[in-house]
Amino acid sequence: MASFDPIEKIRTAARNSPWLVIAVMIHAILFAGLSVVYVARAMKAKEEKPVAVEIKQPPPPAALDEAPPPPEIIDRKSVPKNSDAEIVTYDEDVFIPLSEVVEEDLHLNRGDPNSVSNLPPGASGGTSIGTGGVGHFGTGVPSSFVSRRAGSGTGLGKGRAGGSTEGTEQAVLEGWRWLLRHQNEDGSWGADTLLDHCSVKAQCVASNLDFTPSYNAGLTGIALLTFLGAGYTHESKQNIVDTAMGKRYFVGECMGRGIKWITNELGPNGSFDNFAGSMYNEAICTLAMAEAYGLTQNRALREPAQRMVNYLVSAQKSNPTGSGRWGWRYTPGGDSIADMSVTGWVVMALKSAQMAGLKVPQDAMDGAMEFTSWVTGENGLVGYLDPAAAGDKVTGHNDYFNYHVGTMSALGMITRTFVRHDIEDPFLQLAADQIVKDLPEVSEDKLSIDYYYWYYATLALNQFDGPDSPHRTGRYWDPWNQSMQDAVLLLQDKNKEDDVCTRGGWLVLDRWSYAGGPIYTTSINVLTLEVYYRYANAFGSAKKANQAEAKKAAEDGGK
Repeated sequence: MASFDPIEKIRTAARNSPWLVIAVMIHAILFAGLSVVYVARAMKAKEEKPVAVEIKQPPPPAALDEAPPPPEIIDRKSVPKNSDAEIVTYDEDVFIPLSEVVEEDLHLNRGDPNSVSNLPPGASGGTSIGTGGVGHFGTGVPSSFVSRRAGSGTGLGKGRAGGSTEGTEQAVLEGWRWLLRHQNEDGSWGADTLLDHCSVKAQCVASNLDFTPSYNAGLTGIALLTFLGAGYTHESKQNIVDTAMGKRYFVGECMGRGIKWITNELGPNGSFDNFAGSMYNEAICTLAMAEAYGLTQNRALREPAQRMVNYLVSAQKSNPTGSGRWGWRYTPGGDSIADMSVTGWVVMALKSAQMAGLKVPQDAMDGAMEFTSWVTGENGLVGYLDPAAAGDKVTGHNDYFNYHVGTMSALGMITRTFVRHDIEDPFLQLAADQIVKDLPEVSEDKLSIDYYYWYYATLALNQFDGPDSPHRTGRYWDPWNQSMQDAVLLLQDKNKEDDVCTRGGWLVLDRWSYAGGPIYTTSINVLTLEVYYRYANAFGSAKKANQAEAKKAAEDGGK
């Protein structure tokens, strides 16, 4: 067999193959040879010294003519739209995946204490209501008659002197918790049903107290007012965790049930025919409905609220001179006998109705002012029924309690404040002089307690001499505010046991709580502690209104 000669084979292929094949074969042979040389040198270099290899990043792609669409944003309805605030903390529960939900001990305080106060105006929020460095101070929802000046407490090291403190705000929160745990399933509050909601460990009133349902409409209204006073309505998304009973309440849902109960019980003429609790029921519920409508402008509330206002106007007494209107009494119409107490509640209701945009005849307010002026005696004292009794004791149930002669003076101040808006009225200072002589205190026998007097005097002096008053001196408001806080906070139940329903309520009854019991006393004390932000200053508002009217008149005159 002949031997294989590769050189000869290549020569034969070269003579017989096309030139293209020859070129390919030559390049292949050269590439193979060079590869052997390169690999050998690279391996030798690697053995001698490592080499750092720089990897260059590719240039960024050229900008597109149209930007790609943004990613889809899920609308979490429980999270408020908040484009104004720089920092917002939402309720953690909103963002916990269902797979990570764990059991929560609702007996513990939880939530960002500032999560409500940093929301922009109009945001309903989805957070737990709490207290802390600045308190809750309401939702920040603006209205004509609700002030939202947060941060007003000397105890907090910031804000205005004479304002709320962490202690007052914590007391308000505990009062809300007490009210929510004693609300009926149908949305109402009732003195006669209170014990149905008390725990087995304790009860809020003695079993032998025989409360009637006569004032349940008014009690429902005043309980709702405690939430409305901080800006919470049936549209609110916040929740309150009752740490005493370990339960969570959603404020809007509880408020909605209460408002629905009122509208269901309302008669065609705008009154509560099923309750014999007199005009107090009508006035207090109208006040609540007016504020609920004013805060939300919800059209569903306008018709019943206006109907209630119309009834109050129709129930007004006629001036005994035979011309014009007068005040109000327990029953509607009839004779011309009116009293300062019912008249004060009605004036508050009609004023809130005006601010909410409801129709209130001016002659109704003028009549209230006529009656108030008539019952005014000397030295800032006011009579309950007539001027001859100015400063005299108002008799009735629980007469063994101390009577505070400044009570009717405080009501007179409120009527004049919200009807006339005249801070130069000399009566105001005379009445304030009377009130500041009788500061709130808790005597050893508890007979000095008068939550009704404390509420109206607090409201009157806050308007006249409080932090927002254009004539603030501190002479009246500062000593009163300090004494009021000491007395009211002292009397709130502070039981720290779990599953005890008494915590947060005002269970020590006063002279006027014989019909409403702890629902009345708890509600009116919460309202007292909300005075710092519940109402804008009427005198400052009037000054601005007058300036606006003068400016408009000047502009109209120049046309």
